[in-house]
Amino acid sequence: METKTEETKTDQKRRAIRQAAADCFARYGYDKTTLDDIGKVIRLNKASLYYYYKNKEELFIDVVLQESAAFMTDLMTKVATIDDPAEQISTYLTERLRYYKQVLNLHSLSIENLQTLEPQFEQLYTSVLQQELDFLETLMRKAIPPSEDARQLASLLLNVADALKHKAVRDAGFGPTHAIDYSEVEHETRLLTKLILQGVNA
Repeated sequence: METKTEETKTDQKRRAIRQAAADCFARYGYDKTTLDDIGKVIRLNKASLYYYYKNKEELFIDVVLQESAAFMTDLMTKVATIDDPAEQISTYLTERLRYYKQVLNLHSLSIENLQTLEPQFEQLYTSVLQQELDFLETLMRKAIPPSEDARQLASLLLNVADALKHKAVRDAGFGPTHAIDYSEVEHETRLLTKLILQGVNA
């Protein structure tokens, strides 16, 4: 059984591995990065890396989750400076979409690998999505009558926004992720937000 000190050392080592992996993914892209590349940066052999991560996919997801959590914190701060509640919601939803595209482009992730990793992302994103839902519910409460279910509407918006995002990925086939056109998704997300808010405030 690990002691508290050993757990802390493990966390520190995972953090160092995660940073090395983030640098490699940004430099070489996800597809071309190997565990050997990451091991060379952190001065660990592949066998030692397997103690902390089962495979490259798990390590990549951990990197993106940590980056996403930091981004969401910054985005929440940015949205809080906007006065109009409806614009707060639209900005939040469109900025998270732009960040998703940024992640794909930064790590040169192919659509084929993205589709392979998507189920793992959805499973591990639970804590981040919960944070998003809580925040969006707070924004929604300022934009709708008290009699409406703010959490249900927040969940609906997140689910539909993500569905539109996934549709854009599927429609792109197996080309490069930078070729995915998210402009229509942004437009539809803003339109959906407008229609929902107009409907509940009518």
